[in-house]
Amino acid sequence: MATPAFIKRILRSDAFQTSISYPLAAYFQIVTWTAKFDRPRPPVPGPYIMAMWHGRLIMLPMLCMEDKALKALISGHRDGRIISKIGAIFGIQTVTGSSSKGGMRAVRELMRFGRDGHCLFVTPDGPRGPRMHVNEGVLDLARLTGLPILPVSISPQRAVVFKSWDRLFLPKPFSKIVVRWGAPITVDADADRAVISQQLEAALTAVQRDADTLAGRAPIEAA
Repeated sequence: MATPAFIKRILRSDAFQTSISYPLAAYFQIVTWTAKFDRPRPPVPGPYIMAMWHGRLIMLPMLCMEDKALKALISGHRDGRIISKIGAIFGIQTVTGSSSKGGMRAVRELMRFGRDGHCLFVTPDGPRGPRMHVNEGVLDLARLTGLPILPVSISPQRAVVFKSWDRLFLPKPFSKIVVRWGAPITVDADADRAVISQQLEAALTAVQRDADTLAGRAPIEAA
């Protein structure tokens, strides 16, 4: 059954999205307070472009360890706007855009933030998938900013895994939470995009598999 139009209007409203963001942020604060973290620092100093598969996006606040505010590229979809509001509560500043809408404006904003020394964040398979396959827009961002791409993943021992396209994780309190980083990937002007895309895809999948295994979870597979 299709969602009634008035329900869609409510879900898209700023008032609803703001009202739901605060209890969700409080929930994540409880998860963070009760978690046991295995969270090494990034292998290189910033700035860099942090890349993670979309299914772990909601756990982004648990990765923040830099002095300057993280700048995250988030879609303007309803779910993206809610995540943006939650991120703002934790000091994450978001740029709205995607490969299909608002892309060039978002890239210009991110380039400016990168020049100012901020680390950037993207989900290379977002906002619509397919799951765990790289959208090459991240390669353009890396080439234009000159920043390396740093693969990362995060995995909770206890979580609800939704049956969404990205297999979205919602961590539960009192969990062991594992973060794992990959080696930085540089995108030169003359780089073979297909090769770099495959390299990044493999690296992102590898760090996610490592994090899942160490957290005691069965790894999520690509679509």
